[in-house]
Amino acid sequence: MIFNGRGFFFFTLPLSQDSNAPSSPSGSSDIYLKKKIALSITSFALTLVYLGLLAFTGLKAPFIRLSFISHNIYLSFLIFVFAVEIVLSIIKFPVDYCSDFVMEHTFSLSNQPFLKWVLRKMKIDVVGGIVGLVVLIIFYALLVNFQRSWWILFAVFFFLFQILVAQLFPTLILPLFYRLKPLDKEELKSRLQTLVEKFGYRMNGVFSFDLSRETKKANAAMTGLGKTRKIIISDTLLDSFSAGEIEVVMAHELGHLVKHHMMKGIALSAAVSVIGFFVVAQAYSAYAEVIHAPVYALNTLPFLAVLMSILGVISVPVGNYYSRRIEHEADLFALDTTGMNAEFVETMRKLGKLNLSPENPPAWIEKIFFSHPSIGARIKSALDSEEGRSNRPSLLENTK
Repeated sequence: MIFNGRGFFFFTLPLSQDSNAPSSPSGSSDIYLKKKIALSITSFALTLVYLGLLAFTGLKAPFIRLSFISHNIYLSFLIFVFAVEIVLSIIKFPVDYCSDFVMEHTFSLSNQPFLKWVLRKMKIDVVGGIVGLVVLIIFYALLVNFQRSWWILFAVFFFLFQILVAQLFPTLILPLFYRLKPLDKEELKSRLQTLVEKFGYRMNGVFSFDLSRETKKANAAMTGLGKTRKIIISDTLLDSFSAGEIEVVMAHELGHLVKHHMMKGIALSAAVSVIGFFVVAQAYSAYAEVIHAPVYALNTLPFLAVLMSILGVISVPVGNYYSRRIEHEADLFALDTTGMNAEFVETMRKLGKLNLSPENPPAWIEKIFFSHPSIGARIKSALDSEEGRSNRPSLLENTK
């Protein structure tokens, strides 16, 4: 699921290859990957056990009593949820610390001292809490007022919410975490803008952002929708990659735009949400009837959280399967558009080394956890594309 509601309602397994990650000394990328997976599974297990205890034991009683300090049904709900979430955050902190701080420093990926890591984590929690507050209030209002049809109404809201977040992300959210500044490399800027304009698109600027404050990893993207759409390139990418390699990366991102992958992904997420929420709603309503409580009662909500957590983790391999397909499409688009197969291969190898991503991970790990094809698979696609290009018309020719 695209929106992660801090674990209580929309838990998702955090590991994916969005971090396109790996390789320092030989074999370190494999160790890094396996440890990150183990920590991710541990985090989910802790969440599920905690929510299960809340649902099926008297552990929820103190939280319910605490919520009674307010006579307003919505405020009581928020007190209950955030009290449960605070305890969950404390329980999971050692795992988060090990995964996000210890591991990143052990493998020489992080540039953050402990205090800055804590402050950034707090900022993420605050921003996530504000966004989550809006989602929670709307969710609970639907649950209270539409006890049989809340799931379809919430799925509609979820669809619209994702579009809103995509629109606001580059202007409101991204600047909270990174300093954006106009790209000062005029030749590269012109090169990227020319690439985009060939397909009839315009960007609201080309910007660099200071990813090096946190990590040695590299990244780039086209963010936003419509007038908020902009190109952003990490300073780590600018420092370590040639202009040709950066152009290949941006051609890949342009492929997502030309093929409308963002909107297709949001639509797919909405469809999966409708199906998933329907199944969850049926199971949850049956549970509420068994214990003779309304679906909005606080003592029933932990069971809903369990169901949502299971739905979230089931959706991970489904979402990653779709993501790998569109990433492959974007790779082929970049190769056909630029013809720079050698630069693409070199870029993949550099990203693998910078981000610690094994070139050929076990197939089952790639299928479940990776949102991108493995580095080895992407390199193979580039080599195959180069061999077959003479039999395939250029995308640029098709746009004339």
